[in-house]
Amino acid sequence: MKWPQGWRETSLLQVCELNPRLTAEEKPAGDTPVSFVPMSAVDESIGAIIEPETRSFAEVQKGYTPFREGDLLFAKVTPCMENGKAALARDLVNGFGFGSTEFHVLRPMPNVLLAEFLFHFVRQSWFRAQAAAAFVGTGGLQRVPPEFFKRVRLPLPPLPEQQRIVEMLREADALVQDKSSAAQRFDKLVQARYRQQFGPYFASDGLRSPVRIGEYLESAQYGISEAMGESGSHAVLRMNSITTSGWWNLRDLKYADVSTRDAKATELRDGDVLFNRTNSKELVGKCAIWRDAAGRFSFASYLVRLRLKKGLWPEFLWATLNSPYGKYRLFNAAKQAVSMANVSPTDLARITIPLPSPEEQQAFADFVRDIEAQRKQLIETVESFDKLMPALVAQALSGRLTAAWREQHRAELDAAIRARDEALGAPTRSEAVQPTVRAPPERSTGFARPRRQALIDQLSAFQREVLSTLRHEWRSAVLVDDPAVFDDFCTSPRTAWRLEGFAAGRDEVRRALEQLAAMGLVRKMSLPHDNRSTLRTEFLTAFRPLRGDETGSRAEEDTALQDAEQVVEKLKRREQEGR
Repeated sequence: MKWPQGWRETSLLQVCELNPRLTAEEKPAGDTPVSFVPMSAVDESIGAIIEPETRSFAEVQKGYTPFREGDLLFAKVTPCMENGKAALARDLVNGFGFGSTEFHVLRPMPNVLLAEFLFHFVRQSWFRAQAAAAFVGTGGLQRVPPEFFKRVRLPLPPLPEQQRIVEMLREADALVQDKSSAAQRFDKLVQARYRQQFGPYFASDGLRSPVRIGEYLESAQYGISEAMGESGSHAVLRMNSITTSGWWNLRDLKYADVSTRDAKATELRDGDVLFNRTNSKELVGKCAIWRDAAGRFSFASYLVRLRLKKGLWPEFLWATLNSPYGKYRLFNAAKQAVSMANVSPTDLARITIPLPSPEEQQAFADFVRDIEAQRKQLIETVESFDKLMPALVAQALSGRLTAAWREQHRAELDAAIRARDEALGAPTRSEAVQPTVRAPPERSTGFARPRRQALIDQLSAFQREVLSTLRHEWRSAVLVDDPAVFDDFCTSPRTAWRLEGFAAGRDEVRRALEQLAAMGLVRKMSLPHDNRSTLRTEFLTAFRPLRGDETGSRAEEDTALQDAEQVVEKLKRREQEGR
């Protein structure tokens, strides 16, 4: 991209320090209070640290990530959509903070890069997508490696223009936050009414009129495991469709083609409660009440539909599970597995709650519905502002919004450009190289879809899930001869949920892939890899899903050259990261 006059493109780590350590001079006394920030204390919607803890320096100086006022926190671990959370460190106790090891810390270079400019840059959706594409897996977790930041190129305006861009975005963001803050007040109204009306049911010696949730569950239905995209017969509700305070967020829907049987099984009715059974331990158990909406909806397998018997109002159960008591019980009921926590319908059914009279529950339900109607009107205006913000940020970070301002402040900018280039050195010239690629002709597998579906219908449950994992979650070639890649395929949170419950190891997964390849349902390949220790070219075994044309109406095509290019590129990147 051609940047405006006076801008330069630079490596992110040329203008930022990554994960800086505390120097001996910076370290305070052991009893000095400092801020402590777990992942759950970062509010992704506003990019800010909310309600950090206060601990002594002695408690956190070992085993935690240090940062100071003005640093940028970026979530590097993604057990469940955490990746990409970013926040500026502000209002820290004694100017110091420590976070969990789930964070990377970026410290902008003084007098060259403003922290708020960097904040808006890393919050862009394309940046988060690139970070996700750079994931490496260890122990079942997905992480953004430090090497990712070495590859990031940052547009760098002179400092006064950065300040002008930040001010413009700050004004726009303040308008959105004012609307969002008003929406959050509805949460407080519901919580206050709940405490006022049902507080007496929570006595110091126990609950009044206690019942187990399972006594009033008519049914608990798991969701679907279909591939999701931008189109399909049904909109699919996912874990991020439920906010942390228990409302619906339907702005980023995905779609799937749902069979008649699955559509009937996952039908949603007004008053159904959708429960998030799998998430991080802090977020597992989120729930929301479904209200009739235009269109056809289903829900993903990490949600469970709860349909209640007469006597327990969904509004009361929803408010109880979202109350401090409910969150405490859910947190303790959650079973940790690798990086995910799970609360099964059976675990949920065991939780004890009070049961007020029908009249009390009905009065509370009427109040909640009134709140919902008012909140919906406000949220519609908030969403209209939110839709404009990504485009506004992109325009600002390209220099288009400050074009007129730039001309009016040319002398000031020229001086800032000289100061910046003295600090960084003169920009280097880059030369573009255009490679020539010759692709061999494609050859058809000759494998028609009806016959393939007949084979799929004969698969065992385990074979079917391995196939679905490769086709719908992994979606590219998996190198089974590369232990790190294959371990990630078997244990990554985005794939392992399909295989949990089969008690299958890596040998069983590989055997299933071999069987699927023998049936022609996946492609088995040998891909070149240069072994640096032996200085020889080895060939690694990989499996990938079959591909088809855009309409999906013809037999799938074998595009071996694309396979080789893609996976060899991944191998090169892994080697570079390992240096």
